[in-house]
Amino acid sequence: MSVIPLVKEKTWIRLGSGIDAFVFNVISENKLSVGYYQNNLKAIKENVVWQNNQWEFEVSGPSGSYLRGSDEAIVKRGPNA
Repeated sequence: MSVIPLVKEKTWIRLGSGIDAFVFNVISENKLSVGYYQNNLKAIKENVVWQNNQWEFEVSGPSGSYLRGSDEAIVKRGPNA
């Protein structure tokens, strides 16, 4: 069993798929609500879970919601802003 990294809200993580994601909420030790920039087109909010020693989307396939306003701007700026 892997050790789940400690994650704080308002920080960036990298998903196992290589996507940078902004942590909006820590739901539990192994579940987060994050925002990410999908295909450099849309800012999406979705849940991720700790599985197979990495953060992965909770649901495979479309399940997120579009971000708007300041939340969208944070995600579009990215982790290096």
